[in-house]
Amino acid sequence: MHLKYRPTLLASIAHFALFICVFILFFARKYESLRFQAISDYFPDFHLHISNFAIAYLLISGIGFLWLIVGLRFWKVLLLGIAVVLFNYLYEYVLPWLNTRDALDAHYGFWGSLLAIVEMFLISRYGLRENKYESK
Repeated sequence: MHLKYRPTLLASIAHFALFICVFILFFARKYESLRFQAISDYFPDFHLHISNFAIAYLLISGIGFLWLIVGLRFWKVLLLGIAVVLFNYLYEYVLPWLNTRDALDAHYGFWGSLLAIVEMFLISRYGLRENKYESK
């Protein structure tokens, strides 16, 4: 696979740290030992809706990061993010297969998508360097 760009150390660490934090939030739905009491105190239903946030974030940031380092432009990552948001709202409001309609789930998905899109924008703008080693 040809990698047109390589991420800077800061971009790699930030991406990995956010990815791990969102994974922990996702698994905290099931494992109470991973839950943060401060979040539960302020948002009692937080862990009921965090899966939409996590899935949207992990999908966009995982695919988007790979797309950026192989040379795809940010606007394609943005289109992916918009598609994820639209599908999430469509699924939560119009297509309730195996699901109950829940606007709050859709909103959590929106915020997860927004976090991933902002992260991918910052990485595309400041966190990529040309991969000199791959071009030889």
